[in-house]
Amino acid sequence: MQRIRVAGAALITTLALSGGALTTAAPASASDVCDPHVTRSYSQLSSSWWLVAANGTVENRKAKEVREEVAFQTSGTRSTSVSSEVGASVDTVVAEINAKTSFSVNKSVTVTKGRTTTIVVGPHSTVHYKIGVKKRKFLVTIKRIYSRCQTTESYGTVTGADRTTETS
Repeated sequence: MQRIRVAGAALITTLALSGGALTTAAPASASDVCDPHVTRSYSQLSSSWWLVAANGTVENRKAKEVREEVAFQTSGTRSTSVSSEVGASVDTVVAEINAKTSFSVNKSVTVTKGRTTTIVVGPHSTVHYKIGVKKRKFLVTIKRIYSRCQTTESYGTVTGADRTTETS
């Protein structure tokens, strides 16, 4: 059996369609030693309202700021979930998303019917508001580096609960 060497190393790339994992491995020489570790990166795939607790419009025709109390019209709890491919707990993933992205997700968000909040409207202005929980879907790219410097890349998903107040 004949071996072919190209610049001392070969790059092997396989796509495991059934598992959805992309693996890239560079054979290491006997002296290559790496610090084994795992890194995860997050990119948002979609965002939609999961639970709307209150929404409406406040119109201020006065010359000074007004504050209006609005009550939540529904109750419910939404929780963050992590696909098994990610290989990390919900607590870890929530902390990483909050640290590595511009999003702020929670392990769990509960809204309670009857709870009130204040909407502040400037003079001669109208504010449209929506308060509740947004469902944020993230693609997670997991990169593992092994002690012999081989790397693998795989993918998973996170559905994050994001307590949100939107005004316009």
